[in-house]
Formats: sequence, structure tokens, C-alpha cells
Amino acid sequence: MILGITAITAVALATAQAALYIAGQRTTGPLGPAAELGLNLVVDMTLLSVVRFPRLVALLAVLVTAVFAVGAGLSPGTFVPVPQLNPAIAPLATPAIVWFLVYLLPRSQAVTGIVTLALLAIPAWAPTWTMLYLSLSATILPAVLALYIKARTELLSSLRKRADLADVERCLLAEQAETAERQRLAAELHDIVTHHVTEIVLHADALRVTTREDQARVAAEQIRQAGARTLTELRDLMALVTSGNEPPPAARPDYGTGGDLAALAEADGARLEVTGDCRTVPPVVARAVHRVVQESLTNARKHAPGARIHVTIDYPGDRVDVEVANSTALRTADPTLTSAGSGMGLAGLDRRVSLLGGTFTAREDGDGGFTVTASIPAASPAVPAGRGQS
Repeated sequence: MILGITAITAVALATAQAALYIAGQRTTGPLGPAAELGLNLVVDMTLLSVVRFPRLVALLAVLVTAVFAVGAGLSPGTFVPVPQLNPAIAPLATPAIVWFLVYLLPRSQAVTGIVTLALLAIPAWAPTWTMLYLSLSATILPAVLALYIKARTELLSSLRKRADLADVERCLLAEQAETAERQRLAAELHDIVTHHVTEIVLHADALRVTTREDQARVAAEQIRQAGARTLTELRDLMALVTSGNEPPPAARPDYGTGGDLAALAEADGARLEVTGDCRTVPPVVARAVHRVVQESLTNARKHAPGARIHVTIDYPGDRVDVEVANSTALRTADPTLTSAGSGMGLAGLDRRVSLLGGTFTAREDGDGGFTVTASIPAASPAVPAGRGQS
């Protein structure tokens, strides 16, 4: 952009100088009528290289101004026409050169060049207020305007950067506040759920010890084990939320084994069919599979009591395919159970599977049943293993 500005300025100044020459501003000395025109055009053309060589352009402007000043004092008409349509001693491109010097050179060097041009443009042999005014207008005034615009531009840029930093800081503070609030809510939820689940586990254990009926003892043991698993998962989840660190592998149930899924299916009376090697998927994918099966069984138990449930899990090597299908309910669903959920179970599964690069569907099968399917790649580069298990 700045190169285009210099080119336009050089062409405009050369055109103006040619117009003055045509209008009659010509030298009458031995160097011919175009001596001043030639020197001015040389200075005008050097503007094309002022960005790369600002010091050389400034030196050339000082030398031409000195030639004009000496010629006007010792040999009138040789380099400066008599009379002059443009009474200034300095070249016509001096204001533009001064402007670029302010922007391109260090302040000390720019001030030195501008002051030198100003002093040379004042005829020392016959100083007048008019020549002083013209000299200052061609050198000091453009410098002051350039300094003002440069300072204003830098100020606006600084204010813009400060505003951007303030926005970033405000976003970070908002994220920190949101994280802190989530941790507080998670802690409260943990305390409430842990308290009630602990009561359930204790009562189930007491019922298992005191009852004489085998079915009641088995049911109480299942309730106790389910409550114990819930407390373990809550403890791991709270450790992850509060510290951000993944729980050690020994502290987590191995959700990638068929045995754990078999126990989960057996607790709900579902038929489980597993093909392939579950060790082909990382723990983050195995955890997602367990969640899909767990949530699907919970929905089937709540909304289709007594229905037949078929769980199919396939590990072909590059992914894992999960399908949980239940038939039509044999009994009427309990309104207390169906209204107790948050309605976020299937949406949460969809989000979890999508983050791992997989696909998730949940739909009615047309015969009164419901089918949940998920396909998750064995390795997903988009989600780190430490983050996906949260």
C-alpha cells in the first residue's frame, strides 16, 4: 500500500513541476532553461525508493536544496528561475519527503534531516518573513502533522490492543467463574446423591442379612452392588471434576471387558451378544460403550418394563458397533420413574459419541419397541484419551 502511495505522490509532483515549467518557470543560466526542472524531477523520482532507502532520499533532498540555496545567492537564474512562480527554495517534493522521514526513520535522524532542510530553505543572504514562512511550511509543518497522525495511530492501536486484551481477560474470568460454579454444583450433587445412595446400600445390606427368602436376598445383593458401583463412579467423577486428572486405572472398573457388560446386562435381564476382541479399542471408547449400554438399559427399564432387551456389541477391529433393542413393554410404565429423569440421557450419549467421531441414533422400531445404535472409531484423533473419559 505504501509503495502505491509513493508512486502516486511522485507522479503528482512531477506533473505539477512540469506544469510550472510550461507556465514559464524556467532558468536562464548556462545550464539551460530546464535545470531546475531536471533537479526537481530527480528528487520526485527518488520517492519511489524512499521506503527502502529513506536516508539516501533525505541526503539527496538536502543536497538539491543546498544547490538551490547557493545558486539563488551566488548565481541567480542558474538553478532557481528569476522570477519564480514558486518562491520556495526547497524542491517541490520536500513536504512529501519530510512526511516519509517521520514515519520511516528514528526520531533523532528524522529531526536532523528536517531541521537541515528548513535551515537551507531560508536564504541566509536575504532572510525575510515570507521565506521563513515558506521554509517552515515546506519542512516543519508537514513534520508536525506527520508526528500527530503517527502518534494518534499508535494510540488507537494501543487502545485497540488493550480492548482486545480486556475482552480476552473478561472471557477467561467468565470461564473461570463458570468452572467454579460447575464444581460447586457437582459437589452439592455428589453430597446429595452419595447420602441417599449410601442409605439405599445400607438398607439393602441389612435386608440381605435379615431376610429368609432367597429371591429377596438376591435382589438386595443386586441393589447393594449397584449402589456400591454408583458410589465408586461418583467418587471418580468428582476427582476428575475437581482436579482435572484422570483417575488411576486401578480405581476404575474395567468397562472394556465383556464380564462387566455381562453383569450389567444380567442385572436388567437383557441378552448380551459380544463378538470380537474388546482390547482393540482404547479405554475412552470402552467407557463410551459402557455408558451407551447403561443408559439404554435404564431407559428400557423405565419406559418399557418387562420388555425383552437384546444387547449386541461387535469389535471388528477399527471400531465398535453397539445396538440395544427392546421389544414392546409388557407392563404399564411407572409414572414416577418416567418423570424422574432429566431428559438429557440420549442427548448426552449423542454428544459423547459425536466427540469421539462416531455416530449415534435412537429411534422406535415401528413395532412398539425402541432401538439405540452407536458406532465409534477405535481411535479418534479429535479427542484426547484423557479428556474423553470425563
